[in-house]
Amino acid sequence: MTAAKRVPPTRSHIPISMSTIRLALLLTTSFLFGLAVCSAFFLWHTHQNDPVLSTSHLPHYHGNAPLILSPNTKKSHSRVIQLKGDGSGTTSSSSSSILDGLRVLVTIASFDFMQLSHLEEVLDGFQDLCYAGSNVDIVIYTTVMYPVALIDMFNDRMRCNNPSPTAGLTMTLMLKPSRVRLHLVDFHRELFYDRIGEYDLFIYTEDDIRISPKTVAAYLHETHRVESIVGPERATDFNVGIVRYEYDFPENVVMTDKSRHA
Repeated sequence: MTAAKRVPPTRSHIPISMSTIRLALLLTTSFLFGLAVCSAFFLWHTHQNDPVLSTSHLPHYHGNAPLILSPNTKKSHSRVIQLKGDGSGTTSSSSSSILDGLRVLVTIASFDFMQLSHLEEVLDGFQDLCYAGSNVDIVIYTTVMYPVALIDMFNDRMRCNNPSPTAGLTMTLMLKPSRVRLHLVDFHRELFYDRIGEYDLFIYTEDDIRISPKTVAAYLHETHRVESIVGPERATDFNVGIVRYEYDFPENVVMTDKSRHA
């Protein structure tokens, strides 16, 4: 009895012509090109219609520029307060007639997301300023791309329902390359110079220093007191200062600019 050999099945090879390869490459290229066009259109449409990114009347400004609180009037020169470093202010949301109709330009240096929770408190302070009657435009300088979910959150949270026609709130994100490092605190200066005639108050701050309506009202009140004492002309030689402090670091210890390095 002889054993039958198992013959392996034969495989047929279908040759691929050059025309088939060219067609596959053409279809792949067309698909990738269409995907790129659709993505570009989607990003452009989002950029044009997202209130956080572009519905502010402020342009997406790319300038060259630190932390400032500075009043501006047509009858006097601007005065500047520098508030640098880590810290936080009081958290009051008082309303005052001195804030009604005040046009405020705010710039915030926020390098990345390391202090996002503090940035949210800083933005809450300026939202309170809008509810106090001011028209507030916020520009955030950052080196990281904000995800869509975070932008949507800001769109929901950063609303000002003050019915006053002189009150308002807008926010613009300004993306800078990470290589600027500490020079991120310099970009606001040229923006302030270009907008000097459009606002009554200019504020530069960082993402961990909260400025409340009470702080702004006190600053304006004391600035007017200086003008009433020395006169409008000599008042430009003086500047009202703000005491910045940190609390609960460590517990029950208050640190000021004089004691923070002790």
